[in-house]
Amino acid sequence: MSRTVVELGDDSRLVIVSVGASAPDPVRVVFEQPIPSSHTLQVGPVRQPDEYTDGTVTVTYTVGPRAEARFGFRVHGPADTSLPEPTAEVTPIDGDAADGESVTVEWTGTDGTTRPLAMSTETVSATDTTTLPTVTTPVAPTTYALADVAIGAVLTASNQDAVVRTVLRASRRGHTAVVTTRGIDDPEDTETLDILKTLGAIVVSPPSGDVSTTQLHRVLSEAARELGLPGIVLQTRECPRIDYERTAMAFEHADYEVVAIPECWNQSSDTPTVIVGIPAYNAADSIGPVVESALPYADEVVVVDDGSRDETAERARAAGATVVVHERNRGYGGALKTLFREGAQRDSAHLVVIDADGQHDPADIPLLVETQRRDGTDIVIGSRYVGKRTTRIPFVRAIGLGVINNLTNASLGKLRPSGFIRDTQSGYRAYSRAATRSLASDRAIGNNMGASTDILYHAHRNRFSIAEIETTISYEVANASSQGSFSHGLDLLRNILWTVEYGRPMLVLGAPGAVTWLVGIASVTWLFVQYVETGALSFFPLVGAVACTLGGLLVCIMALMMHVLNGHPTMKRLNTDEPR
Repeated sequence: MSRTVVELGDDSRLVIVSVGASAPDPVRVVFEQPIPSSHTLQVGPVRQPDEYTDGTVTVTYTVGPRAEARFGFRVHGPADTSLPEPTAEVTPIDGDAADGESVTVEWTGTDGTTRPLAMSTETVSATDTTTLPTVTTPVAPTTYALADVAIGAVLTASNQDAVVRTVLRASRRGHTAVVTTRGIDDPEDTETLDILKTLGAIVVSPPSGDVSTTQLHRVLSEAARELGLPGIVLQTRECPRIDYERTAMAFEHADYEVVAIPECWNQSSDTPTVIVGIPAYNAADSIGPVVESALPYADEVVVVDDGSRDETAERARAAGATVVVHERNRGYGGALKTLFREGAQRDSAHLVVIDADGQHDPADIPLLVETQRRDGTDIVIGSRYVGKRTTRIPFVRAIGLGVINNLTNASLGKLRPSGFIRDTQSGYRAYSRAATRSLASDRAIGNNMGASTDILYHAHRNRFSIAEIETTISYEVANASSQGSFSHGLDLLRNILWTVEYGRPMLVLGAPGAVTWLVGIASVTWLFVQYVETGALSFFPLVGAVACTLGGLLVCIMALMMHVLNGHPTMKRLNTDEPR
């Protein structure tokens, strides 16, 4: 017999008792663990300190021949105070006498009162790693919105303590915990899995190969469905403490799964943590549900009604949003600039922009914000092209996006695929406080759909960091865009050409011009040598060579002039981020 005490954090400990029988006959084990007054026996998902403090828990257990039995229970108390040594009595018994016996658990207080507790019975082989039985007691069913919902987490080498705490808190609240793994190879990691099973977690094997977070979340969701549970709350990578109240609000708008909202978003501060911004134009049919879905994830939802001719503003207010109204339509970029100013005025730590038509799932907001908090990234993009994407992009749109993505990256000087921004046109983005303030004062951002590209140019000029995370965008919504695809594409091309002409003239104009000039010089020289040797001169090749020489020279001169002009104080003032 062995007893292991595992520190779980929050002054909680897990006591694991293993009993093995090597004899051909079963044995009866009577295990007694004193619980001092400084500690509390934690029974089931709730703590009952008045009833289970200062006494002894007694477990009578029957172990079959050549088998091992394990059970566990949790105690809460000062970390610097050790538990008293337990006592155990092991008695061989006849196999017939063991028939019909079950595990019994009793709590005996210092006053001599005895209370029966319940414990699930499980006898396993010595090599089995199934869930360890734990001491439980009948608990009134939870009645709030997350009742019976599973809590899912992905165990990695770097978040083991956080996952254990997540499972422990989930069990206290009566939730089933479902865990899968990523990159768990070390034997110590396997011990963590045993601890999670002891706490009652269900461990699900991950898919083979390199899988994305979305795929692992899908595995957890499928496991919860197979268990017949009504839904699942998915923890983010760092597994912070879950704000169950706000997460329950978000779950009310979810189909089956929702990403957990952390408690740290509720920091006592005069400034909001997360503001969700929504540009809206004639979106009365969709704005209400979008606002209601986003509210649990935000300290405030700000809708910019961009000169709508319908009831967009009224329905957004009725859903709980703060509404800023443009008297006339200023375009998508104009609405974004208003959102940046509103975010800067509120000094929000994170400004998350989503569309008003329902294309973006607000449930991904915790993933964007966590990435920004963890890595200190200025702009986090919800990308359709990162990870194992599930976004079904219409064929024509996919071709256009591919062209625009490559042209935008080229105009930014990102010539290696490893440095590409995979989805330059996604409007689902999270902006840090510094990025929001800077963008709020940039007059170079256009008013139309090309503003998405302008923001990337701004980030490039100001050396803001950019990251992308996997997300799914739905195109099965009504009025997915108020601007046609053709005019949208023209706006983007104009923005890219502007950058070509004024942003990087030496790279985009100077380099091709120099190559053209060198080709022209070489062609003229070759034609001259041919004329000297043969006395014949071809007219059209000569015209082409002279045109290349003069054209390349003119382009080089123009690139040089633009480069000099860009360095002039007047141009710098035009490109500055400071308002007039």
